[in-house]
Amino acid sequence: MSEDAGPRKVDAEYAIEYLQEHPEAGLCCDDGRCWITPNANETDQRILLLEVVEADRLKDDPRLRLVSGIAHAGRSLWVVRRMT
Repeated sequence: MSEDAGPRKVDAEYAIEYLQEHPEAGLCCDDGRCWITPNANETDQRILLLEVVEADRLKDDPRLRLVSGIAHAGRSLWVVRRMT
């Protein structure tokens, strides 16, 4: 696969595994589109894509938390909860 093939579609199970292995990543949703960004501070980047149904399953996962007050109006961001 070439490096410029673009983001690939994944399911919720794969996405949560990715998020747990990459705690700097996040789940973003905006205007009916959902994706995994490799860096939650830069939500425009897309490494993995999810169907809305899969993203909704992922949002319900207790290992994730919603981040409030992000810079993009209308965009939501979830990240892995820090367990202490």
